Amino acid sequence: MLLGNVMLAIIWTALSGFSFGNLALGFVVGYVILAVLAFGGVVPRTYHDKTAAVLSLVLFLIREFLMANVRMAADVVRPVRDLRPGIVAVPLDVETDLEILVLTTLISLTPGTLAVDLSDARDVLYVHVMHVTSADEARASIKEEFERRVIRVLA
Repeated sequence: MLLGNVMLAIIWTALSGFSFGNLALGFVVGYVILAVLAFGGVVPRTYHDKTAAVLSLVLFLIREFLMANVRMAADVVRPVRDLRPGIVAVPLDVETDLEILVLTTLISLTPGTLAVDLSDARDVLYVHVMHVTSADEARASIKEEFERRVIRVLA
């Protein structure tokens, strides 16, 4: 479906004149056309479901990166440190190498968290967290925010 969306964008751009704005608009128009066709049962809905999942993940990551950077900057300039670091064991629902790789990468990219180790059975991920108020809270945050979105995108 992505190829069909790209093709519709190229056709739109060819008909309306080449510019990046027209290409972007063509991509949006193509997406809407495919959404209408999916709603009517002509094409499968998986493309639109995955697009929504990817968009949700990207928006979440932008928000999370901004908030984590603000917290880290506040920690740096604050004269009294209020750090409560800890390593939290997070049971995993992700199973494939790709899912584990994406999850650990996203966790490690977020300031204040770092994926440290993976159990031999590949069912528990150990994450270093800078501010652990509650291990259960940190674990739930990783599972509900990061892992759930990774599963939606890659499953």
